[in-house]
Amino acid sequence: MELKNYNVYFFFIILMLVSMVTFFIFKPFLIAIILASVLAIIFKRPYLFFLKKFGGREGISSLLTSIMAVLVFVIPFFLVVGLVTNEVLDIYEKNFESGKLTQFIDSAIDNVNNNQFIQTTGILDSINRESLGSSVQKIGQASISILQSAYKGVAHFVFISFVVFFTLYYLLTGGKKVVEKIMKLSPLKDKHEKLLVEKFISISRATIKGTLVVAFIQGAIGGIAFAIAGVPSATLWGIIMMILSIVPIIGAFVVWLPVGIVMLLLGNAWEGIFILAVGTFIISLIDNFLRPALVGKDTQMHPLMVFFATLGGVGLFGFLGFILGPIIVALFLSLWDIYAVEFKKQLRNFNA
Repeated sequence: MELKNYNVYFFFIILMLVSMVTFFIFKPFLIAIILASVLAIIFKRPYLFFLKKFGGREGISSLLTSIMAVLVFVIPFFLVVGLVTNEVLDIYEKNFESGKLTQFIDSAIDNVNNNQFIQTTGILDSINRESLGSSVQKIGQASISILQSAYKGVAHFVFISFVVFFTLYYLLTGGKKVVEKIMKLSPLKDKHEKLLVEKFISISRATIKGTLVVAFIQGAIGGIAFAIAGVPSATLWGIIMMILSIVPIIGAFVVWLPVGIVMLLLGNAWEGIFILAVGTFIISLIDNFLRPALVGKDTQMHPLMVFFATLGGVGLFGFLGFILGPIIVALFLSLWDIYAVEFKKQLRNFNA
């Protein structure tokens, strides 16, 4: 029996097998490669500036741009980690080492023992100094585990930064040729390939400029407002607001609104009013005025799509998922748009 096009089938089988193995080889570095691609888009102008200053020398221009890009992200990361660590250590020293937590537990137990209603419920049988002490010990052990995981996370971040640095260097010098090679091998029409590339560039810019910058400003203003109002651990709360501001729909109000209300309930009138005023008239309005100015004409998805793309991306890829999630979903939507255009007649016949 003669098998037609046997050599073609054999070639594609070998191509698929080798491609699968290659994918698993590159899998640990895929996030770093995508992140480097995003940075290559964001830092294209500085690269062109250095290229002009150094007479078209691509090597030195790419090196300086790569160093700039990595420092822009690495320095703030370690700065945030340092601030959070100092806040956590400060909280530990004030509450654990000083014995305030033990005093609080003893006081709470005495209040419970003197409460007639609670005594009738039988809760006292399970609440005592030993059980609470055991719970506190478990919390301490969990905290140590979290710190160990954070240490591993920092080490992984350093490694990823190293990979991103070298990938970005070569993407700046030869990224255009790589894109042209992919477009040449792709069976898609040139106009569709250009649409996908433009969508990738647009969403990358919108995510970095319209999300990271706005989140940083909102978190900084919130932290400063908390510090002025005398809220404990204002720096830590500012960083939490910064992280929450990255997630669409949720935002920093999840922190400043309850804190402002609690301050009012505690009798701290001007502090509560000040926090609520800053949150309402500054932090909230920043998103409405600053984000459109930063994003400009870059494509924006529906807020609900961005919300799910961000949370899903973080769940799948980790912290960097807030960048990768929207990009992947945007490409997904673009592919469906291409499908709708290319098969418009068939779809019309099917839906008739």
